[in-house]
Amino acid sequence: MAGSRDIIAYMEGAPVHRDVVAHGLHRAGAPILRSIRDHIDSILINPVGLQFKSCDIDQELAPLCSTLPLIPTLLCKALRRYSAFSFGMADVLPSLLIAFGARKSPASILFSFVGADAGVLMRTVKLARLTRKSYSFYIVDDFLSPLRIAGAKEDAVQKVADKARTALQGAKHVFAITDGLGEYLLDEFGVSTTTLNLAFEPEHIPRQPAKRQIIYVGSINFLYTPGLRELFQVVARIRQTSRDDLTVRLTVPAAVAARELGELPPFVVSSPVDTSEGLAREIASSLFAFLPSSFDMREKTMVMTSFPSKSMEYLAYARSIVVYGPDYGVTTRLFREKGLPAVVSSPSELAEEVQSHLALRPEHSLKYRSYLAVAHSLAAARGTLCGDLGLDMS
Repeated sequence: MAGSRDIIAYMEGAPVHRDVVAHGLHRAGAPILRSIRDHIDSILINPVGLQFKSCDIDQELAPLCSTLPLIPTLLCKALRRYSAFSFGMADVLPSLLIAFGARKSPASILFSFVGADAGVLMRTVKLARLTRKSYSFYIVDDFLSPLRIAGAKEDAVQKVADKARTALQGAKHVFAITDGLGEYLLDEFGVSTTTLNLAFEPEHIPRQPAKRQIIYVGSINFLYTPGLRELFQVVARIRQTSRDDLTVRLTVPAAVAARELGELPPFVVSSPVDTSEGLAREIASSLFAFLPSSFDMREKTMVMTSFPSKSMEYLAYARSIVVYGPDYGVTTRLFREKGLPAVVSSPSELAEEVQSHLALRPEHSLKYRSYLAVAHSLAAARGTLCGDLGLDMS
């Protein structure tokens, strides 16, 4: 593909390669960027959260990446901890340092990835002004709900919302990860969006014989812990009544899982998987991949708008997937609308689904892969981005 260098990508989560243990935009950002690599002049990384080594960066994107040096990064993190003394420098300093080289770039669009931190919006605007570029956003999370859940006062949340509204309404274009998030952004901020599905390139994994194992992949937080605890209770009852040696596989260190879930039952195995191929095989050899979401009304907006990036690996490799969540959830709605099995919304339904999988060992991988190829290919992401940003698609 021959393209023009129209875009500078701004990220606060480095686009890592498949074999790096990471979640969220660290994993989901790389395929989106690869879909328009020929249009990217540079990728500017401000590591606000986790830091990764240069060898962790996606190999195809690494030549384009420039990361804020370690000392300014550590200084900014310290300033954020003592915000009363920072005078805004934690946001201004990275923009000043990054803008120095970016201002000379031939690119005209600053393309920014936004997760649960609303500060990314404001930092993007600062950087766009300093580099004299227009800017566009890819929003993947509701960034106000985490503030409320953390106990922020409503007047503080509204101040953030007002700044976010100004940033969003000044954007050249806003992409949203789901239709639900797009509807929310329109209602809350008066901004029209285009849905940009996550992109994914599945590896070829030969079919695996099914183990008596249920797998849950990725991070564990308040959106997922209630569903995981329900699953543990269901599995415990089945093991007790039927003497079935059914296990649950988690992919975070055991100490991390125990911190979020409490003491783990003996039938739960929790440890990272070293490679993307190893993870694919673990998913493919499980009875089903588990995809829970919260029923708590405090998290309703997040459940209605966010799309778990772990869904990509599930759709690519799982024999079967069980979505456990409320009717208004993004994944619940998606699976029902697309006719993808299976969705349950109560502990009793979950127990029935587990028993059914033990008895029948269903195989739905062809349905999942077909949907993934149509909706989440790199070509689909490229078509959406190029079409809306006016880039050459050839």
